[in-house]
Amino acid sequence: MWRRFFRSLSLVPLITATAVCGVNQVTAAAESNWEMRVESRVFRDDQEQPIGRSLALFANDVVWDFLELPDADGELQLAEIVLHDPLRERIVLIDPRRNVKVELDKLKLDRLRVSLASWARGADDPVIRWAATSSVEDGIHHEHEGESAVVLTGPKVRYVVRYEKAVSPEAAESYQRFADVSLLVKALVNPGGLPPYPRMAINRRLAHEAAIPSDVTLTLAGDLPLVGGLPGGVGEKVLRSEHNTHPRLLAEDRRKIADASARVGESSIVPLEIYANPSAEAAADVAQDPASGRSVIR
Repeated sequence: MWRRFFRSLSLVPLITATAVCGVNQVTAAAESNWEMRVESRVFRDDQEQPIGRSLALFANDVVWDFLELPDADGELQLAEIVLHDPLRERIVLIDPRRNVKVELDKLKLDRLRVSLASWARGADDPVIRWAATSSVEDGIHHEHEGESAVVLTGPKVRYVVRYEKAVSPEAAESYQRFADVSLLVKALVNPGGLPPYPRMAINRRLAHEAAIPSDVTLTLAGDLPLVGGLPGGVGEKVLRSEHNTHPRLLAEDRRKIADASARVGESSIVPLEIYANPSAEAAADVAQDPASGRSVIR
C-alpha cells in the first residue's frame, strides 16, 4: 500500500506547503553556535540487543546523523549518514557501503508532507486515518501530574514518551526540526508502517515544553506492520528507544563529521528510487565500465 504511494509521489503536482523549518526557528539557530550530541538505541519487544543505533551531532546549525543497523552476522555497522542543513534547506542521505548519495530539498519534503497526509486521511484503514487527524494532538496528555512523560493512545497504538529538559529552548526546537525531517525522510525512503504524524505531534509538544525525549515506547497491535513495512505477528509488538543527550561534542565526534563531509563529496549521486531500492533497480542502473572493468552507477 505504501509502496504504491511512493511510486505515485512523482505524479503529485507542485504544492506550496508549510516549510519544514520555520523562518523564526532558522533565524534563532543562525544566531548561536551551541552544540549537542544525542545517542539513541532501538529495541524490539523484550530483546536485550538493539536492532538499531544512531548518533546525532548538532554543530554549526547543521545536524549529522549516523545510523547503524545489523549486518548479516547481526553486528551493528554504519548503514547510513544523514546531513540536515536547515539554513540551506538541504538534506543529503549517504549510503557508505555503496558510496552513493541522494539529495533532497525542502520542496520535495513539503510535497511529501502534504501528499502523505491527504493519502492517510482517505485510507481505508482506520488506524491510518486516525494518524492524520487533529485528534492525535488532542490525545497527548500527562498520565500523572508532575511526571516527565506524555502518553498518546489511539486505535491499536500507544506511545509513552519520557523526556528531560533540554539545555535551552533553542536546542529543543532544533531537535524537533531534525526529528520531524528524519520521520518524513524515513516515510519517503522506507514506505510502510504507521504514518509519522503521531510522533511528530509528540515532538511539537515536547518542543513547546523545551524538552527532548529520553525514552520512547511504542506499542502496536499484532496485525499492524512496524515502521518500514516489517510484517506484523501474533500479539502486541513493542518498539522502545533510549536517548542520551550531551551538551558537548567529543573529539571523536568532530572526526566523524570531518569524515562524513568528505564522503558527501566522494559519493556518487543517484535517483531516490535507486537509493531506496538498490536490489530492484540494480540491473537497470548499473553498467560495466569498459576501461576499468568495474561496475559504475549511471
